[in-house]
Amino acid sequence: MNMKPPKDDAEYFERLTKSVFAAGLNWTVVENKWPDFQKAFAQFSLPKVAKFNEKDVKTLMGNAGIVRNEKKIRATIHNAGEFLKLEKSSVQSRSTSTPMEKTRSDCRPTSKIDFSM
Repeated sequence: MNMKPPKDDAEYFERLTKSVFAAGLNWTVVENKWPDFQKAFAQFSLPKVAKFNEKDVKTLMGNAGIVRNEKKIRATIHNAGEFLKLEKSSVQSRSTSTPMEKTRSDCRPTSKIDFSM
């Protein structure tokens, strides 16, 4: 199977979620239910899924169109939050970093070590 890399974090999150829900099941079971998963998980919008609460978990547990595994549902909500944290830290690190322009002379040792025996 030749699959293209995900185009953004939302697509990566969707693929991760599909793998989580397929674990221990026949892949076609999840594949056939995937349109219902997309609807149930707000098209895998990271900010929306990260805000899911107990009421949303209860609603998802009653949704016959998806695999109703509470641990996997909670893991998906948790993972959305983790994706957002990574996005935030990535943006912050890019905005505070400066290009590193090192030359060979910058990499020389600063102290003299005697290696003679």
